Amino acid sequence: MRELFSPGETRALAAALDAGRPLTCPRCATLLDRRPVPPRRDVSYVRDRLWLVCPLCQATGFLDRRETP
Repeated sequence: MRELFSPGETRALAAALDAGRPLTCPRCATLLDRRPVPPRRDVSYVRDRLWLVCPLCQATGFLDRRETP
């Protein structure tokens, strides 16, 4: 079973995404696989999300992508 990134690790990944830096695993420094999560039609609000998976240690998490001005 995959272990979720901690809240602190998720915040660091969100900061890296916002800054345009490569997303690397905070646990083992491996480049993360990024998988877009398409919005669901049965949800009234739309999120632009990424599912992040480390191919080495299998840690995983989700990020909401934000619009840039």
